[in-house]
Amino acid sequence: MSGDRATIQFLLEHLESAGKRSTPQRHAVCQALVEHGGHPTVAEIFERVRHTFPMISQATVYNTIDTLLDLGLIRPLELTSHEHTHYDLDLSPHVNLACTSCGQIHDVHSPLLDTLLDQLSGHSGYQIDRRTALVAYGLCPACKKPL
Repeated sequence: MSGDRATIQFLLEHLESAGKRSTPQRHAVCQALVEHGGHPTVAEIFERVRHTFPMISQATVYNTIDTLLDLGLIRPLELTSHEHTHYDLDLSPHVNLACTSCGQIHDVHSPLLDTLLDQLSGHSGYQIDRRTALVAYGLCPACKKPL
């Protein structure tokens, strides 16, 4: 839990350095984002925050998320099988495995991805953003039908 508090504090400090006051509502949005532990949508964050702040507006949640995006602290994860954008706090190179049946998203970190990014950069001449996250679609173990 101390890691969560440090991450929440990190987000709040960056919001403040961008000229945004550290309000209880913004703290609650950052806390909901971190404590979700996955790839929440704005609607999921709003539902979590609403329990603590029933009068919070969706605009406050959207504005906080937009500022975190602008600061490069989270990344949008737009999945073809999902209606809403999910947000990812993990900015390291990884693969997001998205289940096309239940919608679950799991992160996979592999040194093979670093190797692949190096090869892509070498072959193309592109300077690849190392915060790259790829999306692979399939069925999670729970949804996979036995052969």
